[in-house]
Amino acid sequence: MKFCSLASGSSGNCEYIEYKDTKILIDAGLSGKKVENLLDSINVDIKSIDAIFVTHEHIDHVKGVGVLARRHKLKVFTNEDTFNSMIPTTKEIDPNNVFFFENEKPFQYKDLYIEPINSFHDCSKGSCFTITGNKKISLVTDTGFVDQNIMEKISDSDLYFIEANHDKEMLLSGSYPWSLKQRILSNHGHLSNENTSNMLQKLLKRNKEIVMLSHLSEDNNLPSVASRTVRNSLLNKNINEGTDYILEVAKRECASTMYEL
Repeated sequence: MKFCSLASGSSGNCEYIEYKDTKILIDAGLSGKKVENLLDSINVDIKSIDAIFVTHEHIDHVKGVGVLARRHKLKVFTNEDTFNSMIPTTKEIDPNNVFFFENEKPFQYKDLYIEPINSFHDCSKGSCFTITGNKKISLVTDTGFVDQNIMEKISDSDLYFIEANHDKEMLLSGSYPWSLKQRILSNHGHLSNENTSNMLQKLLKRNKEIVMLSHLSEDNNLPSVASRTVRNSLLNKNINEGTDYILEVAKRECASTMYEL
């Protein structure tokens, strides 16, 4: 099973997953051409992609979905609320290539077992995902809160792709208007470095799990700050980077490491 983050952040999000004869994208929040170029950079032909799975309708997650679906006849999987909300951005998509799932109802797609999970974000109906082939990958981004249901569903993953959007002190002291700060800090906003650290303390089992911190704010976080916060938090629980887990920060506009699980 392979995983690569192609881009992650407010300027666009897209992840690549491959297992056996199945190749999918999670979101396509950049231009169609940019997604094609990013796939080229990891030696994957866009024509080999089977489907795009959509987390929610915000433009940094769906900007290229419509273009790619039309140009390459890709299948698009989403819940119905998200689909209806993303149409103003994606424009028309061939109904024959649109497939609706229901959050909290797992299903099989080709070689992959997909579990969409309710997230907490200011969108119509956001989704986190667990994707299972021979290994388990969990993607938890764009949620201001992680409840027990999410924690239980993503436990025992081999790779955690988890949002570490902001450093709380940087956000509070920064230039954003107070209303935007409140939105980001709310239960329907984004996870902070500290939120993610607390999650990982409970999730990691010292099985060399891969942790990829994602969706970092360009204004209210830094890769060095996010990784240091997580690393120190886990060290306080005697969970050591390198021996117990692998840590990487997803890059904003280029591909991360290609992990083969």
